Amino acid sequence: MDDNERSNGYSPLEAAIYGNSFRALHLSAQSTGFRTHGFRHRSLSHANDLRIAEDFLINTRYLRYDRETETSIQSYFMDPGVTILSNLGREEKAGIAEIRIPEGVRLRRELGDVLARRRSSRSYTGDPIDLKFLATIIRSAGAVTGYGNVDLMSGGQATIRFRSAPSGGGLYPIDIYVASLKINGLERGLYRYDPLDDTLLQAGDRHDVDRLVGAFAIPEEIVSLSRANAIFALVGHPWRSMRKYGNRGLRFLFMEAGAIAENIHLATGALGFGSVDCASVHEDEAHTAMHIDGLYQTLLHTVLLGYPG
Repeated sequence: MDDNERSNGYSPLEAAIYGNSFRALHLSAQSTGFRTHGFRHRSLSHANDLRIAEDFLINTRYLRYDRETETSIQSYFMDPGVTILSNLGREEKAGIAEIRIPEGVRLRRELGDVLARRRSSRSYTGDPIDLKFLATIIRSAGAVTGYGNVDLMSGGQATIRFRSAPSGGGLYPIDIYVASLKINGLERGLYRYDPLDDTLLQAGDRHDVDRLVGAFAIPEEIVSLSRANAIFALVGHPWRSMRKYGNRGLRFLFMEAGAIAENIHLATGALGFGSVDCASVHEDEAHTAMHIDGLYQTLLHTVLLGYPG
């Protein structure tokens, strides 16, 4: 506690310790209409609220002798399962237009330096970024980086594609969308990255981007979204993972989203730009803007990037 805090009779440290050391008994929890999350936490033993987060943790545990899960996983090592893996991403292409992205810029900064310098950047200048830089970031996030041939028991081989971010079981249940805001060489619009053909499929126009931007619930003085250059939106297909791993597949979905986001941050930092994770999004509005149902295709996470201000 410094002298100024003593003279004012107030210490943030003492207040924090007090607030986290005591839990008052709130018998009125069930009859209170407006309840903060802190209030709900203090009243856990006296309220009948749904405990969704705790249910998630319990219902996604991997239990010993879970024969259903074991059988489901084993099926992916048989010829049909291997064939499914070799054809991931070959769904019917849908979009307004298909855009081949240019050759990117080589990342030359040392990894240790990038890790040490990684910071969340919330203020941007609004200066446009060339598409070649965005291309490098996109490929860092989820491009195909290698191939492997698997012998099939019935004869022949299947080709498995590896990507720049790890994925549980190699299922790659996350699509990478990019909302172009201020990118030289890419008009304002919403695009889905196709890693197999290394192209962008336009999934929405400037009006859809405006609606997506409007779905963010964050003040401009906190994050200067109006001056950002692009929004990365990670869209998950939960059942692609759950079909193999059951409820536990949801954990792998979130883990993969984190890996992709970190790749975006590292590539962005290596190029000298700024980025920040943002979860302040009204998902229902974002789903409408992106033309996805929000259940079988659902927004998991967003990353904003731009010239740091």
